[in-house]
Amino acid sequence: MLLLFFKALIPVRWQRSIRSSKSQSRFFCNNSCSEFLQFSEKQKASEQYLVSELNWSLLCCRFSLKSLFNVHTGLLSQLGRSGEKPYAPLNLVADFAGGGLTCALGIILALLERTKSGKGQIIDASMVEGAAFTGSFLWKSRKLGLWSRPRGENLLDSGAPFYDTYKTLDGKYLAVGAIETEFYNQLLKGLELDAGELPPQMSFSDWPELKQLFTERFASKTQADWLMIFDGTDACVTPVLSLDQVSSHPHNRERGSFMKDSSGEEFPRPAPVLSRTPAEPCLASDPAVGEHTVEVLLDYGYTSAEIDEMLAAGVVQCSAGKAKL
Repeated sequence: MLLLFFKALIPVRWQRSIRSSKSQSRFFCNNSCSEFLQFSEKQKASEQYLVSELNWSLLCCRFSLKSLFNVHTGLLSQLGRSGEKPYAPLNLVADFAGGGLTCALGIILALLERTKSGKGQIIDASMVEGAAFTGSFLWKSRKLGLWSRPRGENLLDSGAPFYDTYKTLDGKYLAVGAIETEFYNQLLKGLELDAGELPPQMSFSDWPELKQLFTERFASKTQADWLMIFDGTDACVTPVLSLDQVSSHPHNRERGSFMKDSSGEEFPRPAPVLSRTPAEPCLASDPAVGEHTVEVLLDYGYTSAEIDEMLAAGVVQCSAGKAKL
């Protein structure tokens, strides 16, 4: 039951604002792979679904949990370098973008619509469909010729020599994203290459040869040397930073893009940043999964006896035992 873990995942200060509005809305998430949750009269009273007082506006979020979401969307077949197997994009596309972020957007849209109708509604947040929708640009790009070639040979999938990463003399890497003509010209200038002696930028058949030339040039100097050369230009050449380096980058340091909790662990600042009511993340160490199970259930009106019964039946768990996710 995802509801039991919300408090373990959401900073305490954010929880207060969520709890303050619970008289208006209640959210319930079903992470079952079976058919869509049907709220019969019997189920409405069932503690296992953690739903009560359904006179509140009910927003139900459904996660279609299946293995390898990107396989079902076609996206995975497009990710990777030419001649190599498809690369998994971590779990950013399906779990976070197509799943959590899409579901959160659905909740916001339903709340916005409720201000007009006064009614709640079901939000069917399928990770497969969410991931596919996230890749809409790829689908449209096929007809535009931007993504009509095999994997790893297109404009944005490492096929283009001016949109890739390159290894430097000291074993570090640089990211290049000089698509526009003016940026590409700045890139060539920094690499000391004459555009008149090179094939046209968008000559697909010449990309492999041009990429080899770029590879050799970038390998001739250290990352620091190249950064000095491209500093202040619009060549779109940036260092590939490790997780330990990002907070010290001038841009991130100026904006305060990364923070540390009480135990010294670094994490990204919540985004986007609202001008009037910015997020106030809790800087305490992350709670254990299930640490607040009892507190959450008490907050939602369950008695201690009812909670003990659910714990004994294995319906819920607290941090005393290993939580089932």
